[in-house]
Amino acid sequence: MAHKIFTLLSIGVCSGFIGFADAGAFLKVSPSSHEERMSEEDVQTSLLEEVEGTFGAGAASSRLSQLSTLLRPMYAALPKNDKGYLGHSTVRYALHRLFVQRHGWFIKGLDTGGGHRNSTTSAGVLKDQVPAYIQDLFEQRLGGRGFGLHELAVLAATIEHLVHNEAIKKLGVAFKVHGFLPTSVMSESNVDEVLDTYMTSYILGEDLSNMTYEEAMEVRQEMPDVYLHWNETRQFVRAVRRNSTNSEGSAEQKASGEFDFSLVARVAERVGEQFGSFQDTECQQIKSSLVKLEDRGTGRVRLSDFYKPAMDGVWTFQESAAYLRQLGALDESDQQNPRVIIANYISSPSNCIASSSFYSVCCIDECEGLLGHLERELAAPEAQPAEIAGLIAKLSSSSVAAPQKLSATMLDRLSEIAAGHGGKVQLHGRLFAQWMHHVYPRECPYPHLSGSTNPQTPDEWLEATGEETTATEEEMLLHVEKTRSLSNSTWAELQEDDAGLPWSPEEELLVCREPPQEAPVRGRTTLATLRDVLLFATMACIAYSLVHTSTAARPSKAVHDDKLFV
Repeated sequence: MAHKIFTLLSIGVCSGFIGFADAGAFLKVSPSSHEERMSEEDVQTSLLEEVEGTFGAGAASSRLSQLSTLLRPMYAALPKNDKGYLGHSTVRYALHRLFVQRHGWFIKGLDTGGGHRNSTTSAGVLKDQVPAYIQDLFEQRLGGRGFGLHELAVLAATIEHLVHNEAIKKLGVAFKVHGFLPTSVMSESNVDEVLDTYMTSYILGEDLSNMTYEEAMEVRQEMPDVYLHWNETRQFVRAVRRNSTNSEGSAEQKASGEFDFSLVARVAERVGEQFGSFQDTECQQIKSSLVKLEDRGTGRVRLSDFYKPAMDGVWTFQESAAYLRQLGALDESDQQNPRVIIANYISSPSNCIASSSFYSVCCIDECEGLLGHLERELAAPEAQPAEIAGLIAKLSSSSVAAPQKLSATMLDRLSEIAAGHGGKVQLHGRLFAQWMHHVYPRECPYPHLSGSTNPQTPDEWLEATGEETTATEEEMLLHVEKTRSLSNSTWAELQEDDAGLPWSPEEELLVCREPPQEAPVRGRTTLATLRDVLLFATMACIAYSLVHTSTAARPSKAVHDDKLFV
């Protein structure tokens, strides 16, 4: 299975972005899927524990302080509601970005569809809907005014608290499989055996509670074939175990080399927190492989070139065109020359590992670091074009060296974006995200219009379509032969075409803004016409939000429009 992260998920003509992901390159099989539930009482207890912890000096308050520090620059830069706080969709956007940057976690249930509502039963709340349910609890207690930095940090700490509790529970099951009690004193080799079994469950999503020791060992023995980086993972876990023992073990434990459940639980927590960074090295290897096939520095790979390694017997890069289109990773602006968008492919759901009921581990979005730098420097949701251009000129990425000279075209586009918003660029809008994609095409995903794509994991795609995500040999050969069959003159024209990336002018914002009030004007003037356009845009935003909320729970069909990347 794999490695990918989340793409952007917009919310309307004036809506927002979030990310998405799952698996396809690390593993050869799909993880098991379980509908685990959690009682509403347990959810509220966790919430109260975290809130009460903010008034103490324990681990909870320490984590809260750390999260507040991490969130502060983003919070300062995010658009606020009319009361000066973060609104519903902005909170989800902030939490998504926090956990992606902090741990490489894609937290489930923090989408915009509101699918968690009406999903509680006497059996409890589906675990992947718990984060959204917790947000609802907070909003009820805040009376609808929105979130301040403190409330946002408490909500984030609560979600981490739930994730850690789940890790401890799963570790307890691994102890039981090996015949150890929570009170057992264990040797280093015992701990490594238990952690290997725990990681098998973590990576594959298997429920150890239904397995005997023999069955668990059989699954574990298959891991080198199922998960291609199993041996590296075991080394990573052992390194975390050593570091955790040195930093968190007692003097007696360090001297004796013995472990209790509490210390092993802290190792499991640290593994969960650090695994995203560890597995992101694989994401970078995938990126490096694609960049070698890149089409003229565009951050894109011709589909025919994308399939060539697979045609030569390499198991990577086999996704079908239909699945790539659904992921938002296929640029078909030129029908003769479809291309895979590198950043969108890496951050798509086909490259995440389903490792928890609460989250998937996905590729870390490099563009988040770039946007985060701008937020820290600007400390505002909007800025003058010249101010942004000055910062970008000095901002390097993994593939773009600084200082860089922005082209006249890119400077003009930045000014055009600002002209549509009273002279300032909205940092959290679709047009600025598109601009960042043009400046950093290998790091920043292309932001598709809301509803034009529907990223799905391989399992979700199979369930929705009945089709495998991999292309058949015939399909791959068709695209390769199509390129070969082009006449020399046609191929020369394609090669000589301007490699500049297409640009679409549609805007979508994280937060809807009231249109500016215009002075009364007699007759049908240009200003009156503009006022009508702005009013229509606002109504379209509201209408889209309603439609999106009612349809997001079911898979949407990709929009096929020649002017869009679909």
